[in-house]
Amino acid sequence: MDVVAIVKISAKEGKSLDALKVIKKSQEHCLSLDFCGGFDIFQCQKNVHLFQFVERWTSVEKHKAFLASLMNDPSFIESLDVFTSGPSIEYYTVK
Repeated sequence: MDVVAIVKISAKEGKSLDALKVIKKSQEHCLSLDFCGGFDIFQCQKNVHLFQFVERWTSVEKHKAFLASLMNDPSFIESLDVFTSGPSIEYYTVK
């Protein structure tokens, strides 16, 4: 895998468990794809509403296509209500 996406997102107050369910659903979908090589979820110990996940992809374009497919799923879009806003995503090259 050549690209790592580091994603940060915050759940609304009292919605951390629901947010984790949404993230795990994305993780399951990601890991079923040939061009996704990993998806690790991290939850902050100090503030359980903060999450980061590290995804491994063959390319930025494949990750963006994955995100586009999620955004075409009405049930996924509805589930985003548990977050304070959209995710912050940074891409890194593996060296």
